[in-house]
Amino acid sequence: MTNVFFLQVRDGMKAALKDSKDEMVVMDSNGDQNKQMNDVMDMINQGCNVIGLSPINSDGVRATLETCQKAGVPVIAFNVGVAKSAKSLVASTIVSDNEKSGHLCAQALAKALGGKGKVAEITFSTTTTCYQRQKGFEDEIKANYPNIKILINKDVEKATSDYSQPIMVDFINAYPDLDGVFCINDPTARGAIAALKEANKIKSVKVVSVDGSDEGKSFIRAGEMVASAAQEPTTIGAKTIETAYNLLAGKTVEKDVIIPMHIIDSSNVGAATK
Repeated sequence: MTNVFFLQVRDGMKAALKDSKDEMVVMDSNGDQNKQMNDVMDMINQGCNVIGLSPINSDGVRATLETCQKAGVPVIAFNVGVAKSAKSLVASTIVSDNEKSGHLCAQALAKALGGKGKVAEITFSTTTTCYQRQKGFEDEIKANYPNIKILINKDVEKATSDYSQPIMVDFINAYPDLDGVFCINDPTARGAIAALKEANKIKSVKVVSVDGSDEGKSFIRAGEMVASAAQEPTTIGAKTIETAYNLLAGKTVEKDVIIPMHIIDSSNVGAATK
């Protein structure tokens, strides 16, 4: 709940509730996988009929999903999918077109660099969502920009600025001629931008990210970030609740729902409302 994106997802969920008697329980595990497991147990014990889950670790969530299955509580994975081996344990997966977002970020960064340069990546490959973003970015660079070299990538422990800022500091010290950085979400971009400003490199190192949050848009307006691939968090939230109602009604639901994304940069940030 420290990430604006998830606040918007929550708002989309609340707006989609159909009856004043329907109750939505929200728990924040704050990036702690063990706490997420305990939170889910609490939800089961409270009698929740459907659980929406944004997994902290796409592989490590299996035990939590098995607990839900034993309790007879269907799970909807939203924002982050689960590993292929655990797909049978979720009723539906609702995510953004994350691989596409990586392609969009690579295109925006390449444009800002004039098609050449040295770049780094701040990643979080323990989730399918962020792995797909990284894959899209790397595939686009490899396929279309031979004069752009990816020097290094490093996973954050948590996808927040507190963890991305020291990584960016390390990148700056190790690669003084760095030209750009790809961040897997706007909160990690916040940390990268802070490090670049501290090193007086915010003008020379171009930043791209994913989310299209209000914070991300403010970075673009300030000239501190080139672009952010925008998600539709309220749509993800609303679709999650819609799917929950369908499950409760015994209806067949879509196994995979992919929400489109688009790029926000200086050319359209003034008109961006999502």
